[in-house]
Amino acid sequence: MRRPLPPLNALRAFEAAGRLGSFTKAAEELNVSHSAISRHVRGLEERLNVHLFRAQNTGVALTDQGRTYLSEITPAFDKISLATEALSVSPKGTVTLTTENTVAQKWLIPRLARFKTQHPDIDLRLSVTTEVMDIEAHDFDLGLRYVRGEPEDGSQLLFRSAVRAYAAPDLAPKRGETLDIKALAEGPLIEEATFRLWPAWFRRAGLDDVPDLNLPHPLGALLAIQSAVAGLGAVLMDKNLCEPELQSGALVELADAELEFGGYYLIVNSRAGRRKAVRAVFRWLLEEAAEIQAIEKDP
Repeated sequence: MRRPLPPLNALRAFEAAGRLGSFTKAAEELNVSHSAISRHVRGLEERLNVHLFRAQNTGVALTDQGRTYLSEITPAFDKISLATEALSVSPKGTVTLTTENTVAQKWLIPRLARFKTQHPDIDLRLSVTTEVMDIEAHDFDLGLRYVRGEPEDGSQLLFRSAVRAYAAPDLAPKRGETLDIKALAEGPLIEEATFRLWPAWFRRAGLDDVPDLNLPHPLGALLAIQSAVAGLGAVLMDKNLCEPELQSGALVELADAELEFGGYYLIVNSRAGRRKAVRAVFRWLLEEAAEIQAIEKDP
């Protein structure tokens, strides 16, 4: 039986424009001109005798019929893409990822040798900044970000930020074999700029009457970790960010008291998310985070 299929290029143009919400972004993804997208969509509308988009001040928006059609078309394209990938070779190409300095140095870079072993044909390029970059505007494929509040739509949680207290091994004040919480509150303490939670942490650790703490000017995470290693005080830090120091014994955990404070999220550029190499990096990051969580649950 003959299938009444519209031209494939017209379907691709409509699907990309509807999914991305923009003829311009669809043109960029499919590497064609804006006018080509418009021409294909207009031809598809004439063939189907329906309006798939309506004009608005900010561009175009799907009509109800267009939205219904898109909900059927997109899964079909996804199935075709997955079936094609199953027959193709290993992912290859360049993938760009933007993140901030501390998570790059302390969490990501120590794992990159393992990534290279698994995906030798992917060139993963890091852009490390102190600012949160708009991955769409700056054309990064992936973003790895710390988010204190609600993440943006489309973000994928990598791991929660679990804040604990750490210090150099010979710095922790003890009473017998246990930590002297009151003595610790007298200092020296290091204040990290993001995790400014010392009063809340002391209450979580069991100190009911928290005194006025002599907290210094807050430092960035890297300087705070280095200061703690140098014996300048105890620090509150996300345990994922001082993993190398904990493994080497340069820092020790002071008490079994933890505060959740935000998390680290992955975001994918809408124009890049369908590339096989980008999806491979995305999956690898999730697997690395899941492995850590599994170790924590079953030490």
